[in-house]
Amino acid sequence: MTKLSRAVIACISGMIMSAGVASSAHATTFTYLLDNNTLADANGGPSLVSHGGTLSNGYTFGVQQGLSLSGTAAFDVYSIDIHFRFDNINASFDGYQRILDFKNRALDEGLYSLNGKLAFFVGCCSGLGGPNPPLLIGSSPGQVFASGQLADLLLTRSGGVFSASVNGVLAFSFSDSTGLSTFSGPDNIMYFFIDDLQTLMNFPPEAGSGFVDFIQVTTPAAPVPGPIAGAGLPGLILASGGLLGWWRRRQRPA
Repeated sequence: MTKLSRAVIACISGMIMSAGVASSAHATTFTYLLDNNTLADANGGPSLVSHGGTLSNGYTFGVQQGLSLSGTAAFDVYSIDIHFRFDNINASFDGYQRILDFKNRALDEGLYSLNGKLAFFVGCCSGLGGPNPPLLIGSSPGQVFASGQLADLLLTRSGGVFSASVNGVLAFSFSDSTGLSTFSGPDNIMYFFIDDLQTLMNFPPEAGSGFVDFIQVTTPAAPVPGPIAGAGLPGLILASGGLLGWWRRRQRPA
């Protein structure tokens, strides 16, 4: 991914945050250029923490290895961009491969690839037993990930609505009145690609091996009012996603 295409992604992320909060002046961006062989924030903020894996022109992770990040003030209003791939989208024992954990690895819920579909689940091990079978909160209509192929994942939460798009196409959005997509734990920690501890008590990890070369988190630095009336966050994701798709088509060799 070129530095200019990253700039386009950063611009899109800023557009969405501006639409989702009443004052974008409070937004803070944390940018991690992993293909520069660093876990540090390009803007001087908190660094990513590696849990195994190898940093060489990007971060390569094995099963149940990944990254964590805290201190960004991400809680209930944010955008997160991730450029990554899984080596084999069907590799885990049940097809689930964790992408993002919101609850300090304490609950069997969050964002997964399920045999190549993007899905937000509350799992059978979540809370006091959890739903059985797992409760699907949101899912892409079809497969959006392919084994060994990099994808751009953009997540946003604003005004109580969580939205996810892949390669510029809106996968799903849902109204999150119970805070499933809010971050908890020390300093609102987020875990990338590492499965929760509840699942590990009973099953093999719902995780896969893969590679990531870019992560960007945008958050408000202070509490802000609710969303601007009529901002149309999912619609803006679609529009900005179209811009990103157009840009990537221009970069493809003829």
